[in-house]
Amino acid sequence: MSKKLYPVSLGCPKNKCDFEKLLFILKERGYDFTLNPEEAEVLWVNTCAFIRPAVEEALDHILELGSLKKPNQKLVVSGCLPSRYSPKELKKLLPEVDEFYGIEPFKDFTQEEPSERLLTESPFYAYLKISEGCNHRCSYCTIPKIRGKFRSKPMPLILKEAEGLIQQGIKELILVGQDITYYGKDLGLKDGLLFLLEKLSALPYEFRLRLLYLHPLHISSSFIESLLSLPKVLPYFDIPIQHAHPEILKRMRRGYGPDQILKIIEKIRTLNPEASLRTTVMVGFPGEEEEAFFYLLDFLKEASFDYLGVFPFYAEEGTSASKMEGKIPYKEKIRRKRAVIKLQRDITKERLRKRIGKEEEVLVLGVDLRGRAYGISRIQAPEIDGVTYLVDKKEISIPGSLVKVRIVKSGVYDLWASPFPLRG
Repeated sequence: MSKKLYPVSLGCPKNKCDFEKLLFILKERGYDFTLNPEEAEVLWVNTCAFIRPAVEEALDHILELGSLKKPNQKLVVSGCLPSRYSPKELKKLLPEVDEFYGIEPFKDFTQEEPSERLLTESPFYAYLKISEGCNHRCSYCTIPKIRGKFRSKPMPLILKEAEGLIQQGIKELILVGQDITYYGKDLGLKDGLLFLLEKLSALPYEFRLRLLYLHPLHISSSFIESLLSLPKVLPYFDIPIQHAHPEILKRMRRGYGPDQILKIIEKIRTLNPEASLRTTVMVGFPGEEEEAFFYLLDFLKEASFDYLGVFPFYAEEGTSASKMEGKIPYKEKIRRKRAVIKLQRDITKERLRKRIGKEEEVLVLGVDLRGRAYGISRIQAPEIDGVTYLVDKKEISIPGSLVKVRIVKSGVYDLWASPFPLRG
């Protein structure tokens, strides 16, 4: 007789990949899943612990389920939280939890790792983790402590998993890792990511590839040229710069300067003016005086990213940045975050406006609560960017189809398009 399990998954797409594989293993071991915690024998929370808000979110979910937990139920916590903090610490803090598991099951990409997963996000796109850990030592980051040194996932395992996902109906594979541009370097490959993309592109199916988390330090002119030459790889560049002021970048230990970032942007837009660029920046880092913050704003105006995410600096325990002088008050961090959002809102709106009249390709995801068919274009990553609405009601847009469209309208973050004939 099967047991019922109530799953909660928190955090980034990389964490989600791990949890979807774990769910597959649990299903193979006889578990069924329920959306009602009262029906479950096991309550399972997969956690993120990258920054303070993620830790707080994880604790909130654990405490909430702990308060609902019945004597015949078991509460299990897995993921980054148990990897970042010792079991002794967590057991003292969370006595209601019965078992803790870190990231151990798949951290070394052994042959025991299943290629199958239970998809929890969409039947039409999926994240594909190609590496684990990170060799960079950014002064603010907890990832090396939680996830360890960089390890590339063996290429045969990636190709097997990718083909399995495509055969399930996935039309967009989104490659993720702490720094996917580093892929293969630990395996002795000079251009490991490009080699992997060539292999993936050669799979005999209709699908597209999107890349997330490209570290600026490893993006060369030849890399950009090669990437844009691969037909299944979308012209979408997610390049987290974190800041632009030379001194702040140095304090962050990012290893590059603003000129290097601008050269990357110029090269991409010269080769493909329709390419989309996304980034992430951090405000309120120790020592970010007004001059450094205004420098960042001016840089963002010049760079003109299509989409941008921003978050305030958190002094994470165990990082060198947590001990730096020049701390910025929390209220000021939030003020700066809002200023960046306001600036980028106008930039994104203008960049989308310039796409009106252009042809695009949209992966149709479904129909929203207002009855509008929508999907993601080549310039929009799911969950973090906007969406594209299909406005021609004569066209039947089948979820999972790749639709040729022409952009007819733009908003602050979203696009509206009229479809051409379908291909699915």
